Amino acid sequence: MIENQLAKTFSLDGAWDFALGSPPQWGQIQVPGCWEAQGYSKLVDGPAFYRRRVLIPAGWADEHIFIDFDAISYAGVVRCNGVQVGDFRGLWTPFACEVTSAVRPGEEALIELEVYKPGQRYPMRSSLAGFLPDVATSFGGIWQPVRLRALTYGLEDMLVEPDPVSGQVRVRCHTPKAGAWALVGGLGAGDWQVSIYAGELKVASECLPLEEGGALDMNLAVPQPVWWSPDCPAMYELRLWLTQSDQIVAQVSRRFGFRRLEVQGGLLRFNGQPVLLRGVLSWGWQPDHIAPAYSPERVRAKIRRVKALGFNLIKLCLFVPNQTYFDIADEEGIFLWEELPLWLPEVTPELRAQAPLEYAAITRQTRRHPSVVLYSLGCELSQSVDAELLAALNGAVRGLLTDVLVCDNSGAGESYGGPDFDFSDFTDYHPYYDLHYFEPLLDNWRRDWLKARPWIFGEFSDSDGFRDLEELAAANGGRQPWWLSDDNPVTTWRPEAHAMVEAEERLAAACPSLPAVDLVHIAAAQSLVSRKYTLEALRRRQGMGGYVVTGLRDTPLATSGVFDDFDRAKWPAESVLAFNDDAILCLDSDRRRRWRNGGDRPDRLDVYNHWAGTQAHWHIILSTFGVTLEQSAMLTWRLCSPAGETLENGQMAIEQRVAAGAPAEIGAITCPLPQVYQACELRLEEVLSGIELDLANTWPVWVYPQVKWPAGLGIYDPSSALDELEELLRPALRLEQGGAWEAPLVVATAWSERLEGYLRQGGRVLLLQQGDGPLPARRGSFWRENLKLFTAHPLWQVFPQKGYTNLQFFGLASDVMLDTGRLPQALAGATDIRPLMRRMDAREFTMRDYLLEAKVGQGTLLACTLKVQGGAGAQPSGWQHNVAGAYLLWAMMEYLLSSAGKK
Repeated sequence: MIENQLAKTFSLDGAWDFALGSPPQWGQIQVPGCWEAQGYSKLVDGPAFYRRRVLIPAGWADEHIFIDFDAISYAGVVRCNGVQVGDFRGLWTPFACEVTSAVRPGEEALIELEVYKPGQRYPMRSSLAGFLPDVATSFGGIWQPVRLRALTYGLEDMLVEPDPVSGQVRVRCHTPKAGAWALVGGLGAGDWQVSIYAGELKVASECLPLEEGGALDMNLAVPQPVWWSPDCPAMYELRLWLTQSDQIVAQVSRRFGFRRLEVQGGLLRFNGQPVLLRGVLSWGWQPDHIAPAYSPERVRAKIRRVKALGFNLIKLCLFVPNQTYFDIADEEGIFLWEELPLWLPEVTPELRAQAPLEYAAITRQTRRHPSVVLYSLGCELSQSVDAELLAALNGAVRGLLTDVLVCDNSGAGESYGGPDFDFSDFTDYHPYYDLHYFEPLLDNWRRDWLKARPWIFGEFSDSDGFRDLEELAAANGGRQPWWLSDDNPVTTWRPEAHAMVEAEERLAAACPSLPAVDLVHIAAAQSLVSRKYTLEALRRRQGMGGYVVTGLRDTPLATSGVFDDFDRAKWPAESVLAFNDDAILCLDSDRRRRWRNGGDRPDRLDVYNHWAGTQAHWHIILSTFGVTLEQSAMLTWRLCSPAGETLENGQMAIEQRVAAGAPAEIGAITCPLPQVYQACELRLEEVLSGIELDLANTWPVWVYPQVKWPAGLGIYDPSSALDELEELLRPALRLEQGGAWEAPLVVATAWSERLEGYLRQGGRVLLLQQGDGPLPARRGSFWRENLKLFTAHPLWQVFPQKGYTNLQFFGLASDVMLDTGRLPQALAGATDIRPLMRRMDAREFTMRDYLLEAKVGQGTLLACTLKVQGGAGAQPSGWQHNVAGAYLLWAMMEYLLSSAGKK
């Protein structure tokens, strides 16, 4: 686009005549803005018609007149006074068309557009529409500003390339090429005048004569440049003037920053210092505007709230916001990851031709901003995007960039069946996982024979919350907002969105028995536990360059945002900063092995759950980026009771040097745990104080009294599913199909007619269900996309819990749930069915159970799908190490043997 800030300009923002569909039914619409946000159909992709009459100023005679669009979605034509003056295609990039020959200065001109958004004519999956159509709806129309300009002179392709080491700033541009635009005035003798400003202070200046061809390629030196960073977002402005006969005829300016991003093995360095990118994922979701066009005030407020939670990066996932977003990011000091909008593509010949062109245009828009440090060419691309297309996209982007990192396929092609090679500067996976499988996943992906490079997780660590529908309706005039209604097109094909629309009815059927405000708090507490565990586990590993937490704000699809539907942070900043900052303290346990069946196996220890009267041993890990611990520091710790009383404490001087960029053990704690007579949650607090660092973190420590196992138990375990509990259950009576069953309690992992007869005749059965039977069951994640609810029951007086699942349940997590609604049909005569621990799906709003009690005949059944023996993923296993599981097993047996269990 030809630039000249001295050009006469006339804004065309404001009211336009508008019609959607054919034949046209004319109304009005505000420009800029997509039509879906202004009451027009979200289902019709076009044609959309725009028209506006404008008086062309008489003073614009003998000049070139252009109409400039900053962005339109998606394709169409522009007419002026009935003459087609241009066509366009692409959601995210500007374009201009000359209307000089179609207008007469001093007279009115009729400007008309015919527009189609991605849809039937231009299929979404081959139109680079990104992910917003999956969130709620695609958007269409003139969604960014539009203007008329009159030009005599102008400049093109201006590029400013600062070198932070030398302070040199290379400036390149040229006047329009011959044939591209016939300049009215022609070019005579003239000069280029270039100055660089820091604020209003001129720090460099140069003047060069205009040479034949009208091209400029020069260097200016800025003495002692201040480098741009999130902590010091120092911006400079380059101003360029073209003079003719000592008169300035064209002016262009660019803001820029000095910075350097580089990879050193598995370490990411920014401005020479190790850096950890701590990002949050944005899908560009704005329910009021729909299109990702942001005001300066909105962007600035969002960035400040994001930084207050310890994040230093926002990933623009499959969308390109307006330039205001990038400008404010530069000013406020936050990194941006621009993910180009290729998602589940239908690769057509048109896409192969169009995508590299649009990628190049987007890159030219965004490359000037020091905040933009990462690019990805698409997201979770499968075999449909072949090596040829990836190479074309990679070439279109990399050829325009310096001092950034590029990933060809965020999520890694190998994970989605794509090519087994990449064009990436860093390793990027998208692990969505149950907590106990997170570290095994990292181990699975690690290959030391590959070239070392940083790992930056482009998406991970989602954890759903819960939205208060009554609060939403109250804020929306008594009804749900459009995106939670049938007005949301996504509800017709995305089950998650459809479930959100039916949430009230589904919740009524599920009967969660708690008010919405309590469910909001439970979900937020569980989500904080999940993210804290994940980020601390990641920070204990070398080679981690960063991560992007899913996501920024709750959407119609999921409530996994760090901000809710009202843009409120879900947790206090200090709670998040403890594990999401430049430097944090982490906790780890010893490593053990166990000899079993003739060989060694991992024997994991539980960091958080312990037997009373034993000694806990914790390793203290410091993970720091940006700051090196050079001088001595003091580590202080204490173990606190539920009332805050100090039970044990200590301190140690830290004399070692801890370099930034790699985790290091700075000490270890050996702590005697108190003798308790009832399970309780204690708190371990650590504070590191020194000249360079001042850190604090806390962890729950659950302590369980040593127990005496009941005598005379019967065990019905024909498949040996309880091998991990063999030592505990060795004294128990192994029951077979035949013989007398006279045990006061049977622990079973399977079902039989004999077991059912024992139960109906007054027996007590603890069924530890391991799979899809014998009782009706469903599979699902334990930590993701759900809330755990505890109902009042005597068991929870013996095995106390917080009302939500925290790391007390790490070794208990199971992917099996009881489908309690089908239990009466599967177990005839079951009555008084009483769920104890429930799983409410946060996206489907269905209810399943991990633990329930029922009367069957004269007997009592306690059915449990929790993994009391542990052993899944990184869970500890066996009764000695999976302490919470063993204690819960004991508590369930004691309940069944008690008088309460007989009722």
